[in-house]
Amino acid sequence: MCTLNQEKDAIEIQRLPVNSEEQVFHDWTIKYTKSHILHSICSSSEKCKDPASQCLLCVYTNTLELPHLPEMVFPNNKLILKHNSGAWIEFNALDALKKVCNGKQNLKVACSEEWKETRAPENLMEKIKPFDWTFSSDYRGTVSDIAVVTPTEERINIEKLKEKEKILFYQELMLYEDELHDNGISSCTIKIVSYIFHSSHCYARKFTK
Repeated sequence: MCTLNQEKDAIEIQRLPVNSEEQVFHDWTIKYTKSHILHSICSSSEKCKDPASQCLLCVYTNTLELPHLPEMVFPNNKLILKHNSGAWIEFNALDALKKVCNGKQNLKVACSEEWKETRAPENLMEKIKPFDWTFSSDYRGTVSDIAVVTPTEERINIEKLKEKEKILFYQELMLYEDELHDNGISSCTIKIVSYIFHSSHCYARKFTK
């Protein structure tokens, strides 16, 4: 909800509540925040001229430099896993979208060739969007400076996952979603599952259809 403010070029945007929860699991503290989608208008064009005072929309627009953002972005949806040593890994929409390629991508929908056959050649003009409009991202989380990420041959123990355990903590967070101009859907979600005895699992899922 937006209302006009007497201050020039300022728009008051209703602050919706942010849902959050925190759980301690062995040496890890798991915390998430969850709230509404990114507003589609700038709250104050004057204040946003100062990089330190930018609204969330301007932060995303200026940081990512994409032709446009996904239809739904959830800037307050974050998952943080923090170890007692001080190391942490975080999942958030801004860093996930930083992984989207903003170079030219020759991507076409499945029905593009059939559509072209129904059009006169003189009315066709090849256009390549200047970025990956499916918002594909290989985002694997944002890690702290003291965390060390190393390659490993270790694999997930599938048999262990089959064991039935009581779930201590579960949450699914949507980072962003877009319907690709009614040609499908693209989404990025994070899931966290903690079992009461043995382990926690975090899943980063990028889905495009």
